[in-house]
This record gives sequence, structure tokens and C-alpha cells, in this order.
Amino acid sequence: MASDILDWQDSTRSVEKGQRNEMQLIARAADVLRALADQPEGRSLGQIAKVTGLARSTVQRIIGALEVEGFVSTKAGQTGAKLGVELIKLASSTLNDIRHLCRPSLTKLALETGETVELTKLNDNGPVVIDFVEGANVLRVVTMVGRTLPIHATAAGKAHLMMMKRKQAQEFVFGKLAKHTEYTQTKLTEVMAFADTYSPFAFAHEREEFHLGVCAVAVPLIVPGSDSHALAVSLPAARMGEKLELVKEKLRLCQTAIEVHVREAAMVR
Repeated sequence: MASDILDWQDSTRSVEKGQRNEMQLIARAADVLRALADQPEGRSLGQIAKVTGLARSTVQRIIGALEVEGFVSTKAGQTGAKLGVELIKLASSTLNDIRHLCRPSLTKLALETGETVELTKLNDNGPVVIDFVEGANVLRVVTMVGRTLPIHATAAGKAHLMMMKRKQAQEFVFGKLAKHTEYTQTKLTEVMAFADTYSPFAFAHEREEFHLGVCAVAVPLIVPGSDSHALAVSLPAARMGEKLELVKEKLRLCQTAIEVHVREAAMVR
């Protein structure tokens, strides 16, 4: 009887240890994926190791396993590893409804402005690009679905802040004010100035605060009962001055069209 109990205890400990190892592996894989989420151009194994705090050999094993499943890509000619199509498909499957409703308006806006248009949704880490349409210009801003944007350094992020109460915004941005360029605003008081400032006539602007040479204009999407979404047009800084008024005009028309379309679709249901 005593030996049976000891065997059972050993077996239980073994199962618990195996479960802890599995959970640890999943957590590490999640850390690796998060490290790639805001880097559409990819990151090297060494960079991923530095960001996650994992050993380079561990990162290499995790990347290898994720690549087999299509969750990351390490194709020749690209910088290190980047998110794979299978992961993007999984993420996109939960967003198909709003993306389907917005896509015609996004396409029209990109055509009218010639610039890249992004649709973002706010999650716990910041605004995430859930759909985009690239502009027709040869020199254009490149983005990707699943990319997480800094809330304080992008036009889309500021548009999301405009919809937050100040207390909520302060809790959200706490510890997230990284400096991405010399123009990034990292003073909490300055960033908080965007909170709770929405008006039907307001625009959020970004001037080389996330990437040098890139500017953007954004507006929140006001859809009752929906998650926080924003619409942004990104363009090279060299075209910002001459195209700002056109971008704002077309962006406002697109915002209105989407809000009306989404509300009508909700009423039909």
C-alpha cells in the first residue's frame, strides 16, 4: 500500500512538472510572437533574445517550431524572423465582420488619397492594425495586419486616446511612453492632453514620431456598442504639407461612411 502511494505521488509530481514545462514553453512562444508583432520587417534571433530575455538557443528552437506551423517565417532575403501567414489568418478570423464592413471604404480612401490606409482596434497593449490598403504611390508607407502601434507616438493611437476618459488613459499609457524618434513626445502631461478630447471635427496628427520620414492623420470610429477603432492615413513626410487638407477631407468622408454603414448593418441584425 505504501509503495502504491509513493508511486502515485511520484506520478502526480511528474504530471505537474510536465504541465509546468508545457505552460512555460507556451509562455515563451507567446513572448517571441509578441516581440515580432510590432516589427513587420522582422527581427534577428539575437534581437528577439534581447527583447524577451530568453537565451538565443531557446529562441532558435521556438522559432523553428513556430515556423513548422506557419506562425513565423524565416525566408531567405528577409531580416531574421517575422510573423507568418497562418498566425495572421487566425487573428484575422476574429475580425472579419468589421473588416468586411469597412473594406470598401478603406479601398476608396486609399484610391482617393494615393496613400496607405489603416484600420486599428485597441487592445491591452495598444492599437493593433486589423486591416489596411496600400496607396498607389511608388513611395508609400508599409504596414501589416497584426502590427501593434505605440498609443502615444502614432495618429491612430492618439485617436484612440481621444475617446478615453483621462483616468483610463493615464492607466493605459503608464510605462508605455518609449521614445521612438527625436520627435516622440514622452511627457505624460503632453500625451494626456489628447485624452477625452473627441469632437466631430477633431483630427489626430503624427509627424515623424514613430518613424522618421512618416506622418499620419487619424480619426476615431464612433460605433455604439463596438470596440474602440480608429482610421488613419499614413504618408511620407515629404507629401504631408501638400496633401494634408485633401487627406483630412477624404478621411472625414470615409469615417462618416463607415459609421453609417456599421450602424445600418447592426440594425439589420
